[in-house]
Amino acid sequence: LYDIVENDLSSRHIIDEWIPQGECYVKALPKGTSVHLLAGNVPLSGVTSILRAILTKNECIIKTSSADPFTATALVNSFIDVEAEHPITRSMSVMYWSHSEDLAIPKQIMGCADVVIAWGGDDAIKWATEHAPSHVDILKFGPKKSISIVDNPKDIKAAAIGVAHDICFYDQQACFSTQDIYYIGDNIDVFFDELAQQLNKYKDILPKGERTFDEKAAFSLTERECLFAKYKVQKGENQSWLLTQSPAGSFGNQPLSRSAYIHQVNNILDIIPFIQKNITQTVAISPWESSFKFRDILAEHGAERIIESGMNNIFRVGGAHDGMRPLQRLVNYISHERPSSYTTKDVSVKIEQTRYLEEDKFLVFVP
Repeated sequence: LYDIVENDLSSRHIIDEWIPQGECYVKALPKGTSVHLLAGNVPLSGVTSILRAILTKNECIIKTSSADPFTATALVNSFIDVEAEHPITRSMSVMYWSHSEDLAIPKQIMGCADVVIAWGGDDAIKWATEHAPSHVDILKFGPKKSISIVDNPKDIKAAAIGVAHDICFYDQQACFSTQDIYYIGDNIDVFFDELAQQLNKYKDILPKGERTFDEKAAFSLTERECLFAKYKVQKGENQSWLLTQSPAGSFGNQPLSRSAYIHQVNNILDIIPFIQKNITQTVAISPWESSFKFRDILAEHGAERIIESGMNNIFRVGGAHDGMRPLQRLVNYISHERPSSYTTKDVSVKIEQTRYLEEDKFLVFVP
């Protein structure tokens, strides 16, 4: 946690002390009351949101998702169990409301916010934007898509293991989950078969979550559509996974639930049209060495995170999140500037502005 503060705010002491920076002393103060509108697809995202607010000394009002009302509640209860009267414990509240119910109280809560952290789909982000005060900063962690690039690997099995992990973790419910795979090279059939084997392995070592009737129906519909289009299709036992080989750009439905499309391409330039600003989050690359030749063009076209295949659920300390450093958005930076007697790099004498004006030398000393 210290390292997160150090990397996001430049100093782990800046929240508690005035830190000399340039010609000033700078301190980071909490925004105040943070309202967290959590999503239910990845429980860890809610924990992350709350911890960031705690690290920056903000009060937390936490609105849980109907899909996961438990994680945030359990986290806050753990603080209560340790020390119920601790200032951090007393600064957290957990609640739930439905957007279809009377919104009088939610609107009142949003009106008290000094910063809003919104997670979820387009509707959730739109609701936060509409109900947050106009002067309040909104951290938007909205819907994203992620891909994998497999660059003609020597070790096809290792590449397939990494891609399988990135498909299966969280059953593709996370923003960082691979949905499309771009294969550069001629051995796509070998890779396809190896990936199918690894997806079968993950069926056993990381069993798939329960699905609704509608989710199963969407899975079946996608399979039928791809077969009708004469794509190469293979699926696991009991709909444990679905793999479709199709031309780049010919996207079908995406039921998630460990369903992925593989596209054969000639080079990175064939992939760039499918990298979209504010939409493409994670690009997982195998082998790792290829990331160094691709990272500049990927970043220029909107990719927000570049990782080694098989590492999509591990967020390294020091990295950005959706193109930002969130802790910086949870504080106000206050500057205490040095006096006129302090000499600077470009002005090596005391800054006496009145005297400079009297002597008609103002522009010489003060730009």
